[in-house]
Amino acid sequence: MDKYTRAVVVQTSLFNGIEAGELECALRELGAYTKTYEAGELLIRMGDCTRSFGIVIDGRVRIDFYDEAGNVSIVAAIGRGGSFAEAIACAGDPSIVQVEAASAARVIWIDISRAFVGPSSSGSVSARIVLANTTRMLARKNMLLNRKMQMIAQKRLRDRIKLFLLAQDDTRDVIRSTSEMTRSDLARYLSVDRSALSRELGRMRDEGLIALRGNTIEVLDGNFLEA
Repeated sequence: MDKYTRAVVVQTSLFNGIEAGELECALRELGAYTKTYEAGELLIRMGDCTRSFGIVIDGRVRIDFYDEAGNVSIVAAIGRGGSFAEAIACAGDPSIVQVEAASAARVIWIDISRAFVGPSSSGSVSARIVLANTTRMLARKNMLLNRKMQMIAQKRLRDRIKLFLLAQDDTRDVIRSTSEMTRSDLARYLSVDRSALSRELGRMRDEGLIALRGNTIEVLDGNFLEA
């Protein structure tokens, strides 16, 4: 594993508590391997079953959900150091979402099933730590999904935008939307029409609440978020 990949992996919550000297051993136990993807390439298709989840080393991946009519809603955009598909890998059920490379990306795949069965589960300290960390990661992801449901339950578009911004940073002072999302991606994430989103953001800018710089939204009036 190269130094760059190691630096990203060691900072992920999955390996919290594992000594630096044990990291390589833990990755071998979990059958870790790295794969690169072109923009637009699918990492997981709807209906796929997988025992592995991914950690993004470079680039971005996007998790999409399609309804029965084929309409797409973005569940999450994952950048460097972020993980995805933990629940799919742990449950062993067919995926109900699609994971796509939003840009050229490099991903390290972790076979979590090896922490449940086989040699790595019989007394390995690293395996026990990984299982505990995976449980915490799943709990956090569940909270994020609950927050997403709260967001799209709002009738007013401005309230959806406000909850999105609040979710980005807890400092309440300068809050930015990640540049992971284009305006079209953000519209799909909020389950709204792109033109309606652009109009509302424009009104918020004109009212002095936010500043728009490319894909970045900067909050100028923190009181707006507390209202």
